[in-house]
Amino acid sequence: MKKKSVLKNIIEKLKKNSGEQHVLIGFDGFIDEIIEVVATRKNAEKYEKIKTITEFSEKIAAMAGLSGNIELVSKETRFGGNGPIMANALLNQGFSVDYIGALGKEKINPLFDEFVSKCEKVISLSEPGHTDALEFNDGKVMLGRINQLYEVNWQNLQKHISEKELAKLVKKYALIAITNWSSLPELSSVMRGFLKIFETQPFDGNVFFDLADPKKRTEKDISEALSIIGNFGNTAILGMNKNESDVICRVLKISENDIPQRAKLIREKLEIKAVTIHPLDGAAVSTEKGTWWFDGPYTKNPKLTTGAGDNYNAGFCSGWLSGFSPEECLALGVYTSGFYVRECHSPTREELIDFMNM
Repeated sequence: MKKKSVLKNIIEKLKKNSGEQHVLIGFDGFIDEIIEVVATRKNAEKYEKIKTITEFSEKIAAMAGLSGNIELVSKETRFGGNGPIMANALLNQGFSVDYIGALGKEKINPLFDEFVSKCEKVISLSEPGHTDALEFNDGKVMLGRINQLYEVNWQNLQKHISEKELAKLVKKYALIAITNWSSLPELSSVMRGFLKIFETQPFDGNVFFDLADPKKRTEKDISEALSIIGNFGNTAILGMNKNESDVICRVLKISENDIPQRAKLIREKLEIKAVTIHPLDGAAVSTEKGTWWFDGPYTKNPKLTTGAGDNYNAGFCSGWLSGFSPEECLALGVYTSGFYVRECHSPTREELIDFMNM
C-alpha cells in the first residue's frame, strides 16, 4: 500500500476512533536534564554545539593521557523515563492510563505532578532516577543514575498493592507495557509476577516490552529476560531501536542486517505475537501473518530526541489496540515520534492528524 494511502486511512480511522481503552504502563521514572555539549564558546550568550556523537567521541578520545574540559549547557529539566513518556503520549491519544513506577518515595516529585493528575491510578515505588541526556543531531548519550531504582521489584510492589488486588486490576487492561528493563535491575521479578497472575487468570490483552538499550547488562541477564518474555507467548510484543536489535540478535545468535527480516527472526526465535524495530528512517514489524516496513518522516535536525522511541511505542500501540493493520501501526508510530522530535511534546490526536496531512 502506498504511503499516502496508508496515511489517509489512518486519518479517517483516527477521526472515528476515540481510543478510550484502559492501559497499565510502568515501571521506571526519571528526571531528564536535556543538555547540549559546547564545541566553541563565542561569548556569554552564544556558542556552537557539538552536532554529532562521532564528533563528541573524537573530542573525548583526543583527551586520553592529557585530560581536558567539556562544557555542558542545560537546556531543560523535565520528567522522563521510558514509561512516563510512553504513558503521557497515550494519554494525549485519549487512553485511560494507570501507572506504576518510580515517581517519588514519600511524595510524588513535583515534575510528575501534571502527569500524575491525568492518570487514573498511580503507584510509586521509589524516587526517580536521574538522566543527563546529551542531545546530538544523530542521537543522544544518556548518562543515568539509578541506585534508587533497585526498589522497583515485585516484593516492594506487593507492599503497595496485593497480588489479589493487582489481579483484579489486570482484568480491565487492554495493554500492559513493561519498559526500561535495562535500567531497572529487579524488573525481571515484576515480569515473573505478572506471569504468575496469568497462570491462574488468563490475560487476553497485550503485553508490550521495551528492554531499552540492554548492552550494559550481561548476556546472561539479557538471555534470561528474553526467556521470560517468551513465556508471555502470544500476548507479547517486543519493541526496540536498531542498536538494541543488534544486541538482541547477538544474544539470540541471529545474523541478519535487513531490519524487517531481523524482526521476523527475533519473533520466531522467541515465539511471541510481534516484534517491531524502529531505526531513525522508518520502522518494521513482524507478526505470524507477515512482515512490513514503513518509511518515517525523518528529519536531520531534531529539536529533541530523548523520548522519541517512547513516542514511537505509544503510537504503534495505540494503533494496535485500535485494530489498525500492522503497516498502519508502523505509520502511527513513526509519525507520533516524528511530531515529537520536531515539536518537543507528544501530539494530541488532532495534532497528529494535522502532521500526517502536511
